[in-house]
Amino acid sequence: MQTTTNEVAVLLRRLAEAIEANKSVVLRLAGENVLVPSNADVKLEYKSGEEKEVNIGLRWDGESLAPQLIRRHSEQVRDSFGHVYDVLIYGEAGSTGTWEGWLEFVPLDGAVGSRRTSRETTQPDRVALEYWATGLQPLYLLGAFERAS
Repeated sequence: MQTTTNEVAVLLRRLAEAIEANKSVVLRLAGENVLVPSNADVKLEYKSGEEKEVNIGLRWDGESLAPQLIRRHSEQVRDSFGHVYDVLIYGEAGSTGTWEGWLEFVPLDGAVGSRRTSRETTQPDRVALEYWATGLQPLYLLGAFERAS
């Protein structure tokens, strides 16, 4: 497929805007619409030498983009009103391939709402995030509960 300079510029502009907004984008490539998810790995490579060349690569694996339950902690947390919460550790892959993890506190009685922390950790991969989740102690859980909203 032959692509003009202007078509490439439009495509790159749309891709850049999606990356900046951390959103998925549909690009028209080789006669078909291609969904590039927000967690796609984008690489830029410059080759110098006699022939100068810039290569832009996009890679994704098609896994679910939804956050994934990493672990249900064996400990529970109790607030000052006596409400008991299950502790769930969630994670999702970021755009660079690293995994971010956070905690959600789900009440057992439903009388109050769930609480969630912002990102608690960034790990190089899912296995490392799973390992991190196994080391969370009760004191850490209490502090995370206080940080959660």
